[in-house]
Amino acid sequence: MPKNRSDRLKKLLPTPEKILETRSLKLFVPHLVDPRLWHFNRHSLNKAVYIGVLCAFFPLPGQMLLALIGALIFRANVPMALGLTWITNPLTTLPIFYAAYYIGAKIIDVPMISIRLIGRMIADFSLWLLSNGSNPFITYRGTVSITAFCLGLTILAIVTSVICGLAFKAIWRYKTVSSWQKRSRSSSDEPPHSR
Repeated sequence: MPKNRSDRLKKLLPTPEKILETRSLKLFVPHLVDPRLWHFNRHSLNKAVYIGVLCAFFPLPGQMLLALIGALIFRANVPMALGLTWITNPLTTLPIFYAAYYIGAKIIDVPMISIRLIGRMIADFSLWLLSNGSNPFITYRGTVSITAFCLGLTILAIVTSVICGLAFKAIWRYKTVSSWQKRSRSSSDEPPHSR
């Protein structure tokens, strides 16, 4: 990877120091000494794209933990895998979950629910996890199809992960080829050195 692109990408991703300071990841620090987990090369980064995007769609806290485990298993770039889990964030979660439920509801032929109800479910789920809120799996049992949601989310995660991984590979190849062509053109345009 050309140095300027590598430097720009490194600025966007969490640093190894920041990752190693994360309290929930302390258990994995001994496993993170492999230098392949930190390399910015095509293979390591491409695997990280597949892993990070796939893990981003798991609707639970611990997406980063799942991405880290995937990066360790497949020897993918850790910062890229962890950074991509933030595809789902407070701004994107509602539309992603709505799309997932829509896909699942269409496949198993159950009625669609409103985006407002999905927003309430996300809020109730957060309260349930972080404090003493009521269990949303019980509260919405007759109203919401968990099967439709999980099916849609799984399909959306796999399809998005594959598309992003292939797009990353294509962009990488395009940038590499155009960089080679630019270098070969500039070297052929140079006048021969005089003796």
